[in-house]
Amino acid sequence: MARIPRDGLFLLVCLVCVAAMAPMRTMAQQQYNNTDGYTCNGLRKTCSTYALYRTFQQGETLQKVGGYFNQTPASVSNVSGLNVMATTAPLQMGQALYIPLSCSCQNVTSQMEVSHTIVSGDTYWLLSVTIYGGLTTYQAMEVLNPTYDVFNLQIGDVMKVGIFCACPTAAQIANGTNFLLTYTVYPGETLEIISGYFGIPAAQLGAANQLPLNASLGENTTLLVPLATLPPLATMNFASVPSSPPPISSPPVPAPASPIVATKSASLTPLYIGIAVGAFGLTLAAVMLALLLCKACSKSGDEGLTKGGLYESRGYYQNAPSGSTKGDEPVKPNAYHLEVLAGMSDVVGSDKPILLSYQELQDATHDFSDENLIQGSVYRGRINGQVVAIKQMKGNMSQELKILCQVHHSNLIKLVGMCVGGSEHLYLIYEYAENGSLNDCLSNQAAIGRNRFTQSAAYLPWIARVRIALDVASGLEYIHNYTNPSFVHKDVKSSNILLDSHFRAKVANFGMAKSAASSGDGPLLTRHITGTQGYMAPEYLEHGLVTVKADVFAYGVVLLEILSGKEAIVRPEEDAEERGERERALSEIIHDVLDVGADRQTVQLRRFLDPQLHSAFPMDIALSVASLARTCVDADPALRPSMKDVTFALSKMLAASQEWETSAGYDSGMSTVSIEAR
Repeated sequence: MARIPRDGLFLLVCLVCVAAMAPMRTMAQQQYNNTDGYTCNGLRKTCSTYALYRTFQQGETLQKVGGYFNQTPASVSNVSGLNVMATTAPLQMGQALYIPLSCSCQNVTSQMEVSHTIVSGDTYWLLSVTIYGGLTTYQAMEVLNPTYDVFNLQIGDVMKVGIFCACPTAAQIANGTNFLLTYTVYPGETLEIISGYFGIPAAQLGAANQLPLNASLGENTTLLVPLATLPPLATMNFASVPSSPPPISSPPVPAPASPIVATKSASLTPLYIGIAVGAFGLTLAAVMLALLLCKACSKSGDEGLTKGGLYESRGYYQNAPSGSTKGDEPVKPNAYHLEVLAGMSDVVGSDKPILLSYQELQDATHDFSDENLIQGSVYRGRINGQVVAIKQMKGNMSQELKILCQVHHSNLIKLVGMCVGGSEHLYLIYEYAENGSLNDCLSNQAAIGRNRFTQSAAYLPWIARVRIALDVASGLEYIHNYTNPSFVHKDVKSSNILLDSHFRAKVANFGMAKSAASSGDGPLLTRHITGTQGYMAPEYLEHGLVTVKADVFAYGVVLLEILSGKEAIVRPEEDAEERGERERALSEIIHDVLDVGADRQTVQLRRFLDPQLHSAFPMDIALSVASLARTCVDADPALRPSMKDVTFALSKMLAASQEWETSAGYDSGMSTVSIEAR
């Protein structure tokens, strides 16, 4: 073999490097089917662009689709040429929509980051295909969420989703391209077909994605379409319209990115076989475990729930007889006990409620001593080193238990365990909220024992209030949209919102919750009107109509309490009462505050806001929050926003508030000085 001179070798290496870089230098376009996303090679690091989304599930609405991408229904309808008022009307199957994207360079890829709350059955693969329509990939989700276990996603966790997008290069801008639209490929579509939709040359579409004209396109992959303007959707006739959801299957085993040399393929083959067998083994193990659990839960009668079952495993027979406060006589489960535990038979796993004996509760609360009493029938206790709240319930609570076992979200109070004691007594054990209820906190007092309170000299700063409002909205959005069935809480109020040690909010008390599903062909109606004055929506009070919009109304009242520090019903002072002034609801007062000229709104709102805030808040954002609250308490339920819209709006307001806090130099630390009230 002839030797290559040193200078010749250097020249050869240079030529190889130049040849390799030439396509990048001349085309400066994006590589097709990069599963991690598009490379940041645009002229700008951030840009406004669009994605084309086509519905393929029954019951899709502007509101629902907008929620997938953290967009308001109005933003989607405006750019898509649709009626902005029809936010909840069902869309046609295969309906095309333009989704506005705020694209930015993050690390080395361009994307718009949105959030998704995990619900039962979610996997990265299913989300990428059935929710986001191929506008992202499961591989990209894995990169964005490195701390999540892809085989064990927890319901209620909020994960990041990167929607694929890109900003045009300098060369594309010079050629008249204003933005690159992200397009999902459907079966049978080619570069010729897709370019025809948008009225651009197929060669231009191919060049933007480094593809030859005869390239074979894969289903659910994305292309970047270079456009000067958005063509009206009404003029576009798509050749491939989805008639049903894409096939639901597991993601394929990752294939090599490029052909492998024969000498290497032999060594890699066992690796891919091992991955496939491992995946199959995991699936088989999960199926076997499910079958075993089902078999264990299917035992009927006393045998399945008592002897050798759930009762005995937690020492159930250590229960107090009816009417007694202590004792360890075995109590045979009655029909009520069996009904309660039957509703718990599908609750399996370490993070699910456990059955505790009455003796364990006695030990945890020092025999339900006054020192451990929080208020009413709620006691503080310590179980396995964890501080918990133990509440004695009366009556049949099986419905509430079923709901509590279905909801798992960081902004909903967590049920830790339960105990059935006596004839009709049920004890529910919850995670402990160190800072009590929102109502207590706004009133600057938190119960620490019977007839003893602490009076806090500090107050909830602006940032903490907005974050609490967002937490509550997120919890309600979850039960309205992401449980099956969805629920109406029916008792949203500040005393049912608990605050943990970091002043993060958790919605509690599901005793009145109902399924949000309609009854037959009409809405859910009730003749039994129950609730708290000031929080009940007009349509519920007048007609017994139960919908998620009733929760939105009550939430609006809570938001007004957070802003004003006042109770839901404002009662006049004694001297004002003598002058004939009546008590008024916050839902009435806010209209008086905001339904005035723009020049007076600021003055009126400043009088309305909690005086403890002093001037440590951004007036423009406070006005936005107040306006949102007023919309929530609108007398017409159709004009109230969904909790998804509320969550989206508040997340923007919180971000803006944090920017204000940084620029203003305020400290939102929660320091408190407590003095025991006499």
